[in-house]
Amino acid sequence: MRVLIVSSTTQTSKTGVTAHYNRLLDQLEGRVESVQLITPADTPFLPKKIIGLLRKLAALFGQNGRVLWFELENFMSVWVSVRAKGADAFDLVHAQDATAGAGASLGLAKRVPVVMTCHFNDDPLTEYKLGFQLSDWTHKRLATWYRYVFNHNDSFITVSDYIKRTSAFLRPQGAVCEVIHNGVVFPTEQPRHESDDFIIISVGTLEERKNQRLLIEVADELRSRGLTRFRVWLLGEGPKRREWEQLVHEKNLQDYVHFLGFQTNVPDYLRKASLYVHTALNESWGYSITEAIASGTPVLALATGGIPEQFNRTGPGLLPVSITAAEMADVILNYQDARTRAVLAEEQLAFARNRFNLDVMIDKHLAFYTETIMGRQPLRNTLNPVVEL
Repeated sequence: MRVLIVSSTTQTSKTGVTAHYNRLLDQLEGRVESVQLITPADTPFLPKKIIGLLRKLAALFGQNGRVLWFELENFMSVWVSVRAKGADAFDLVHAQDATAGAGASLGLAKRVPVVMTCHFNDDPLTEYKLGFQLSDWTHKRLATWYRYVFNHNDSFITVSDYIKRTSAFLRPQGAVCEVIHNGVVFPTEQPRHESDDFIIISVGTLEERKNQRLLIEVADELRSRGLTRFRVWLLGEGPKRREWEQLVHEKNLQDYVHFLGFQTNVPDYLRKASLYVHTALNESWGYSITEAIASGTPVLALATGGIPEQFNRTGPGLLPVSITAAEMADVILNYQDARTRAVLAEEQLAFARNRFNLDVMIDKHLAFYTETIMGRQPLRNTLNPVVEL
């Protein structure tokens, strides 16, 4: 099997999408005949120059122009790069977004089936609506665009049942959609390196949706209750870092809250932590939660999006989305005792080990690839109605 992975996100981007397809590249090597990656970074020189000039023209139309051009640019970049390879070079395309998938499909003259993984947190239209102040006209154009590109992807993978439900309106009628949960390596042993301090860790982009501000407020609450030997480690970069660093300074929490930036060796930090706390207000899955569980670190997380699918039915570790800083501090204080944390970690690990194992994830991908190649893809010309926002 010759697999081509395509994405609008380049390998230099520090995102979950990049981490996901890098894992696929690594794990598929040796298990398929060949696996290649194409992103906009692979665009040939002359088309890249032309696209760059058009990008400057699109910027004249402000944010609306930049957003619409961003989609079209990624489509054209993948289309021209894939077209140079030719359809005979591949048996299957695995797209990491709908735009790249459509570009690859058309670049290969619709001769190669395309599987697309849905990485968004609800659906791409909602993410644009929440992330940008765009005109109604632009939202309608985006709805039309996503109807078009989704219909040029043959079958779909979602990382959670939650995303399978929320993105259903964009998929072509009758399209095959498989839920394949993210997977990580679960070590046979769980070497822990906890310090004497009580360390609370959280991993993710520093942004409004990830909601790390709540942990800063929790730190303030813990200190006010007399707890002094604790630290909060925030791993990641993002648009809110400067604002939240200022908040830490204003609350005089510099000794307690530490911004550690983007780290490539996240499991090393997780094994040193006492407790992992995930504060995201919405999440398609929450890969760092899975990493924490695999590292033997007990997890507390808001019960939102696809996150509850990582916990058993009794939900030990799940917290209400409406939780306040004071209420979260109460919960965290219950886990000061190492034995209590160990019980939670063991229960979460027992549930996750065989469900969210990396080998299981890769095996399911390979099976789905084979099914798609064998003809499970739906008719391409079955269109969805235009979504009005």
